[in-house]
Amino acid sequence: MTERRSAATRPAKRSRRSALPRGPQALPREEVAADQRERLFEAMIETVDERGFVASTISDLVERAGVSRRTFYEHFDNKDECLLATYDMLVSRILSDVAEVDEGLEGVDRLQAVIETLFEAAIRRPAAARLVCVELAAAGAPGIERWARGSTMLTRYIAEMFAQSSDAGRVPEPVARAIVGAVRNILYSRVRRKRSSRALRGELGKVAPDLMAWISSYVPTPEGIPDRPRPYRPRPARGGRAPGTLSLAPSWSQRQLPPGEHNLPRGFVSHNQRERIFDAIARRTSAAGYPSLGLEDIVSEAAVSLQTFYQHFENKEEAFLATYEVGHAKGMTAVNRSLDLRLDWTENVKLGVDALLEFLTSEPAFAHIACVDVLIAYPHVAARVDEANYSLAELIDLRFDESTPSRMPSAVAGEAIVGGVFELLHEYILNGRVGRLPELADHIAYIVLAPLVGAEEAWSVVRGRPKGKSAA
Repeated sequence: MTERRSAATRPAKRSRRSALPRGPQALPREEVAADQRERLFEAMIETVDERGFVASTISDLVERAGVSRRTFYEHFDNKDECLLATYDMLVSRILSDVAEVDEGLEGVDRLQAVIETLFEAAIRRPAAARLVCVELAAAGAPGIERWARGSTMLTRYIAEMFAQSSDAGRVPEPVARAIVGAVRNILYSRVRRKRSSRALRGELGKVAPDLMAWISSYVPTPEGIPDRPRPYRPRPARGGRAPGTLSLAPSWSQRQLPPGEHNLPRGFVSHNQRERIFDAIARRTSAAGYPSLGLEDIVSEAAVSLQTFYQHFENKEEAFLATYEVGHAKGMTAVNRSLDLRLDWTENVKLGVDALLEFLTSEPAFAHIACVDVLIAYPHVAARVDEANYSLAELIDLRFDESTPSRMPSAVAGEAIVGGVFELLHEYILNGRVGRLPELADHIAYIVLAPLVGAEEAWSVVRGRPKGKSAA
């Protein structure tokens, strides 16, 4: 790891800042404003590290920054805006460091230097890394969108880096995006647990070689892999739905059971109520986002009473997680039903990927919950982000016979694949392209298989050629 200290990773010298000089020694107004913003940025980093963003208040920020509340509101409308501005500042400085990476390096070597720069930023200032990688989600949709823009910039940078290389050749855009997702997943899982600089240096130092070996498994890119997914024509939407499908409801659908006395079994009634609640949460969350999801909205949409809701769940968070679990179980059922035990492991991975994408396409509300809203449902379900990622690992870990690879090349390779696949799904769903998810099938299957069987063999499987045959 490099030892270079960047502007983005330089820690503040003190928590409470001394006042600026006044009178004849006063600084120009522009310098005063810049200093105030810098104080607030540092206060945001330190306060959020100690208390978490949700528990932090504007009073905490102004006290630590040594400015007045009036000064705070001269710069920001609210603490969310201050968080986003702090994120922008940190990312801008980190990208400046990335731009300084030795241009004499090419391909994988240059990417390694870029990743070491990102790791070093996290090591030098874990609190800043936690704000960038974890706490940003507390700003809701604007925070998620901010991160997505940064991911897109880094994806283009990586793709262009390889395209300009004299020896490594091109890297398809989905593979470049998966690399970004892998780095994000590795950093997130480590800085979320509040590691010290020393502990992070030890952990990331061990991770780096295996991460680079995983990236190298995609280089050079086999002939025939398109730089971008081929367009997919969405199928016409199906009408109607059954309780518990997690799909959006048609406006005419009736959800409530017959009122008054009826002979329906109690177990059926309870099951029907829970699934109507699941559908309501999926519909409301997909339409307006998790932060705006209220109990009144849920019970109205589900056509149940508040008392009935509390018979099933203690609070909104518990109901949201139960909805996620139901959707995940249905997705894995769809994947398992697609498998063919007569085929080898690699071909079943391809079938599993196809089935997962078809399922998410058919359940757009759940897809949004699983790949977007679970990141925003903070801080109550922050720990589930790792689980949301690793639920995809079940797709990768399909073991049937002697044709199955005995193990992942390394634990980091599995972690990187999961992060990469999740990033691709997240980007599509966030940008309203859930109906086009199947167009990612070839690239995702290739990303999963290449580290295990080699890039050429992986692409042969994806394109439907018998294992071991050439692409002549």
